[in-house]
Amino acid sequence: MVNPNLPQMAMIYTNAPSELAAFIPEGLDTHCYSSAKKLKKALRSNTPEKLFFHIIDGQSKSDSINIVKYLRKSLASQSSTLIFCLDNSVSTTSCELMNMADIDDVIRLDIEDASFVQRKIARIIKRINISKKHLIEKDAQINMLTSVNRFSHQRQNIQTLIASYAEALLQFCEGHSGLVVTPAKITNVKTSTPSIAQSQLDAVDKGTKQYIIDLALQCKAPVVELSPALAPMQSLIERLPNPVAGYLVFPLIVYNNNLASIICFISDEGLDSVSTTQLNVMRDASLQLKIILERRFAETRMATHYQRLKETLAELQITQNHLVHSEKMASVGQMAAGIAHEINNPLAFVISNFDPLDHYIETLISMVDLHEQLIQSINQIEEPVDQKLTQSIKSFKQTSDIDFVTEDIKALVHDSKEGLLRVRDIISDLGSYSRKESLESQLLNISEVTKETVRMLKYELSEEVDVQLNLETDIEITSHKGFIQQILTNLIKNAIQAHATSGRHIQQKIIRVSIVEEQNSTLISVSDNAGGIEKSSRKHIFDPFFTTKDVGEGTGLGLSVCFNLAKKMQGTLALAPTDKSSEFDTTFLLTLPKQLV
Repeated sequence: MVNPNLPQMAMIYTNAPSELAAFIPEGLDTHCYSSAKKLKKALRSNTPEKLFFHIIDGQSKSDSINIVKYLRKSLASQSSTLIFCLDNSVSTTSCELMNMADIDDVIRLDIEDASFVQRKIARIIKRINISKKHLIEKDAQINMLTSVNRFSHQRQNIQTLIASYAEALLQFCEGHSGLVVTPAKITNVKTSTPSIAQSQLDAVDKGTKQYIIDLALQCKAPVVELSPALAPMQSLIERLPNPVAGYLVFPLIVYNNNLASIICFISDEGLDSVSTTQLNVMRDASLQLKIILERRFAETRMATHYQRLKETLAELQITQNHLVHSEKMASVGQMAAGIAHEINNPLAFVISNFDPLDHYIETLISMVDLHEQLIQSINQIEEPVDQKLTQSIKSFKQTSDIDFVTEDIKALVHDSKEGLLRVRDIISDLGSYSRKESLESQLLNISEVTKETVRMLKYELSEEVDVQLNLETDIEITSHKGFIQQILTNLIKNAIQAHATSGRHIQQKIIRVSIVEEQNSTLISVSDNAGGIEKSSRKHIFDPFFTTKDVGEGTGLGLSVCFNLAKKMQGTLALAPTDKSSEFDTTFLLTLPKQLV
């Protein structure tokens, strides 16, 4: 009868295999070596679990001791079980041999007690087999507990970690096939040994799948079914590679909810190996997993809440900065409104005086013309009344350059009137800008809004800077006028200041404002050739409090506020990439939708 507890292969060093055959247990597969060199070569590539040495004389004893030393010291193998089998003709005692070599046992071969020797060798091999099995079980247990630990230390997604743990659990309980069951689907456990393929699993009918899902998800603790009812899942059982004697259901519980369950199908041979110790280990692993998963889910929720709080804090900071800026703008607006009111009254008075002034000057010029005619009439008389008076008028006319005065006085009056009208327009635009605009959207002519903003800023321009307007007429959008003016004012003032502080010597300093109408949006660009923005600063220009100006000359809030105002109008404000082929170094692009949603 073949002994199932015997391992399949044993290495034997012997010069008389026929004499040793009577002592070898039935069912033990052996590989005999008669050459010490060949055996050493085999040991270098394969460390045996057990190695028998047949000692029949002094030479075989010496060779055996040398091989043992080679294996233990040179190959550093301490896991192999080494047994000396002594022929009766050898006088050396067992104690002496164990002192000479690092061996595990010595068996005296007596042909009259051959059956006893066979049983002894079989018991030794059985102990080796049991020790090996315990090692395998311990490795499987360590592997399973390590996979549990991965849930705590590795940041892989939960599905990947569950698949890794399912494979380790299947090995631990000596199952041949496994499933990972969630409320939504069933997947196979990938193993190195033959198991059910995912395609075979997908072919199982819906009724069987639903039965398996209900069976798996109702468990709250690890359960081993030793006499299961397999009929409801017969469609699955017949597709498994090995017979099923029982199965293990291992649930993964998070806050009393079954996240997923692992089902391991076990054969008769594997079921015999399931012990109380294994069940206790699985229960401990289940509890540990529950704690780790709940902690991980709590960490995920806490991270989500932290991110929300962080975003809320950022929004509050932006709002706070915007309120500070708005308060400052409100003060400026009030001041501008007061100045406009104070200036407007005398300005209106001065402008109203120009019409009569024009009339008076025309009268004066007419009087001078009549005077000239009188002089000419007097000169035509043969005997002038007063030659001295005539000479005085001619001298005064030449000295005063009355011809130039009469020509230039009209130009002076016209230019003065135009200048005062310009002052009136500036005050009007400044008053419009400082007035508190409604937050309600309104239909706007974007070209007129842009012109109004540029007119308001012309007083800040030097004669060296040329503001060019490239505007398409009659472009209408629904948006916030005050927000658009604030953005354009900031962008144009930045361009003016960039030209003022730039050390570049260029022939013409240009600021160009362009408007282009697209299908669903309007694109406003503000460009300048003042030298551009440094590469290191480009990614920070919209950050609150970031500024490239000297201390006291800028708060770093302008572009940040403009960026957020553009977002509030459902648009975008961006710095265009540098284009070496363009005549401009810096271009800001404000994109606004035609209609607010």
